[in-house]
Amino acid sequence: MKNRKWMKASALLLGTILLAGCSSMGKQTNDGLVELSNGGLAEQPVVGSVKVVNGDSIWVCDFAALKDTVILPLSALAEEFQVVKLDGNDEALVPVGNTIVSDNYILVYGRQQTPFKLFDKSGKFLANVGSFGQGPGEYQLVYDAQIDEAAGRIYLLPWSAKSLLAYNLKGEFVQSIPLPAMAPKGKFKVDSHNSTLSVFILPFKDLPYAAWRQDLDGNLLDTIPSGHLSVHPDFSNEVLSNKINGNFDVFLFTFFELRPDTLYHYEGGRLNPRFTVDFGSKDVPIHLYQEMPHHFVGYVAAQKQIGEGSYTTDVPAYYIMDKKTLKGAYYRFVNDYLGDMPAYLSGNDDYYILNMEPAQLKEALKKHLKIKTDLPSEERERLQKLADSIQENDNNYILYARLK
Repeated sequence: MKNRKWMKASALLLGTILLAGCSSMGKQTNDGLVELSNGGLAEQPVVGSVKVVNGDSIWVCDFAALKDTVILPLSALAEEFQVVKLDGNDEALVPVGNTIVSDNYILVYGRQQTPFKLFDKSGKFLANVGSFGQGPGEYQLVYDAQIDEAAGRIYLLPWSAKSLLAYNLKGEFVQSIPLPAMAPKGKFKVDSHNSTLSVFILPFKDLPYAAWRQDLDGNLLDTIPSGHLSVHPDFSNEVLSNKINGNFDVFLFTFFELRPDTLYHYEGGRLNPRFTVDFGSKDVPIHLYQEMPHHFVGYVAAQKQIGEGSYTTDVPAYYIMDKKTLKGAYYRFVNDYLGDMPAYLSGNDDYYILNMEPAQLKEALKKHLKIKTDLPSEERERLQKLADSIQENDNNYILYARLK
């Protein structure tokens, strides 16, 4: 039994899930599911179409056409998998939370009065990024962040902020970029080449616009009015963006106002529609969409009221649709770099990323080794060695791989 607060937290977690597809059919597993390898959905049915609306091509998935469930291994989506133990000195300790991986850095979000922590890709602690507080260059709750290695900058957007904070790669405060309006739960993308900043916010009904583009001095270049995107002033709603392949993709997740939504690209001052789902005559379920280089992926869960103020959900369903072939299926995800351990994918930019406490990772490995009796001996020995090496007082572990 779960109340709305629990469901909101679950939706937030699922909102960071990044899943991509595979392309050729593989072997059948013991439970009858088909394992995809090397990426494809060749033997699955066509589940979508491409429509032209006001000059924009938009992919539409027919939810009723999704039938089979397949297994997707991480190796079909990402390569160069790493398990990195972060430095264990007191100043470097981090919470479980959002993490960004770039070409040369790992950035862990600050929480519970802990500043953002910057590491190199081996886990070596480099610097605190700014500090927790309410003074100039300080922050409390941060909703989005970006590492811009080319410009030598780290950008942080605090909750309901009126400015974007900029730091150098030593973690030192450099600049406060003014915003023309409050940015509740804002997502952003800095284009350092053109010296512009794009922002998409929760489009509350009393706010003038849902998105805007400005220069780095705070001058507005163009805006997107809230219009049909507007939502009631309820912070259970979310703005989702994964910024894969350099795109500024945005999806407005509405928790109480369930409605058929669209995933957009915000570019050139326009919101370009990219993907939606046709749920047919059924009630619109709790859902979200995300875009990958060659696929669209999504999640649905039906909501049920079981008492006054209490709700539960059906088992969530995850699905994928190929952009080119329009074929799709439901799926179950496993990390085959860790012996097909059940997993979910979380990340941003071009990386699969998972931030885990040492006890959490150790327990997950031990449980999987106990259940997975058919692991090859070499694989079992490797995973057992990893589990044995994890100590209770270690700093967190970052699991990452570059998306293909």
